[in-house]
Amino acid sequence: MLTHEDNELLCRVGPGTPMGEVLRRYWLPVLTSEELPEPDCPPVRAKLLGEELVAFRDSNGDVGLVDNNCPHRRASLFFGRNEECGLRCVYHGWKFDINGDCVDMPSEPAESNFKDKVKITAYPTVDRGGTIWTYMGPKDLQPPFLSLQIFDYPDSHIMTSRVQSDANYIQVIEGNIDSSHISFLHRNLADLDMSDYDDGTDVVGYPSNKMSTKIRGADRNARIVVQETNYGWRYVGIRDTPNGHNHLRITTNIFPIYQMISRLPAQGPGVLMMVPRDDETCWRWGVSARTDRPYTQEERDERRNNSANKTDIHGRGEKGKWNDYMLSRENQRTLSYTGIAGIGTQDQAVTESMAVISDKQNEHLGTSDGAIIHNRKVLVNAARDMLEGKEPLRHDPAILAKVRSHEEIIPYGSDWRVSGAFAGEDEGIEV
Repeated sequence: MLTHEDNELLCRVGPGTPMGEVLRRYWLPVLTSEELPEPDCPPVRAKLLGEELVAFRDSNGDVGLVDNNCPHRRASLFFGRNEECGLRCVYHGWKFDINGDCVDMPSEPAESNFKDKVKITAYPTVDRGGTIWTYMGPKDLQPPFLSLQIFDYPDSHIMTSRVQSDANYIQVIEGNIDSSHISFLHRNLADLDMSDYDDGTDVVGYPSNKMSTKIRGADRNARIVVQETNYGWRYVGIRDTPNGHNHLRITTNIFPIYQMISRLPAQGPGVLMMVPRDDETCWRWGVSARTDRPYTQEERDERRNNSANKTDIHGRGEKGKWNDYMLSRENQRTLSYTGIAGIGTQDQAVTESMAVISDKQNEHLGTSDGAIIHNRKVLVNAARDMLEGKEPLRHDPAILAKVRSHEEIIPYGSDWRVSGAFAGEDEGIEV
C-alpha cells in the first residue's frame, strides 16, 4: 500500500514537482527522428513532463526544442516559419535559434538591442538511433549522453518505436517489471498445456523461446529477488523448470526509468522507457539494436505497421478504452487469456483500466510484487531527497555501457547473481 502523499510524490511530474525535477536530471526521448525528416521541415508540437514544447530541425540539420510560446505575446511557435537556421513567429516576426536566442526582431528599430535581451526556454538535444533525446535539467548538471549498449552500433542497426498510453507513467513501468503477469496476461490458450513439448533446451544454458514459454506456464509463481546496483537495481524472477533446473529472467532497471527487460542473448540489446507527457499520459518507448546487420526498410515498416496501438504525436490509437481495446470474448474463450490482440495492447488495457492515476492505497500487494514495491521505494526516496536539495544518482558512463538484462537456465539452487551483467552489485535483497 502506498499513502496518498507518497503516490502524489511518485506520480506528479510537472515543473517544480520533486519527481519532475528528478526526471529532468536525465536524458529522455521526446520525438522520433522521422518526425523532423529534413532541414527546415515543418515544426512539430511535443509535450514532455507537463511542458508544451515545439521542435524544429534547422537549416544545418540540428534539432531545437523550445517553449511553445513566443516570449513576445505568447503566440504558439508551432505556427512559425522554419527558415535560415531559426524558427520565426508568424505574429510579429521574432526569430529564435536552437539555443533559444532571439536572432531577429524585425518589429523593432534596426538600431535596437532589445533582441539581445530576449531569450526563450530551449533544451539541448541529441539525435541518435532514430530518436531525438533531450535534457531538461540545470545546465551545470547536464550528464554525458547515455552510453548504453544499443549505442555501440550505428543508427542503421537501431530501431525505435513509440506508443502513447493514457495512464500515469509509473503504472506502465510497473507493468514492465511485473514478472508474474507474463504467466497470465500474455498467454495463448494453446500454450497453457505444453507438458508434452520438449526441444531439448530445458538444460543448463539458454532455452529456446518456446521452452521459455513452457517454463513460464509450468511455474507461475516466480520467486522475486531484488539486487541493488550502482546504476539503479535489478531483479530476477526464478522459476523451477520441468527438468529440475532454475530458470532466470533478470530485468535491469537503470535509474530512474530505463528498463532492460530480460532477453536471451540472441535477441540483441534493447531498452524501454516510460516517459511522462504529463501526469496522466505517457509515451511507451522501445529502442532495440541488431548486432549482426542493419535493419531493412521492410523490418522498419513492419514494426511501424504492427505496433501495439499506433498513435501520432497528438492522436489516439486504433484501440483504447472507447472500444475496449477491441476485446473479443470469442477469442478469449478459444484463443488467448485476454481476447485482446497484441502484447502491448494487453498491457495498455490493464494499466489504463486502473484510472489515469491509480489509487494505490487500496492495493493488496503480494510476494510476486517485490520489484514493484522496491521501485516505488527508490523513486519516492529520490523525490524526498530532491525536496531536501539532494541530487539523484549520477551514472558512470563506463558502468552504463556494461549493463545487460539476461535470461538463462542454471543448476538448481545456484547463485543467480553471477549471471548477466555484473557491474558492482551489492548483496541481493530477498523480498
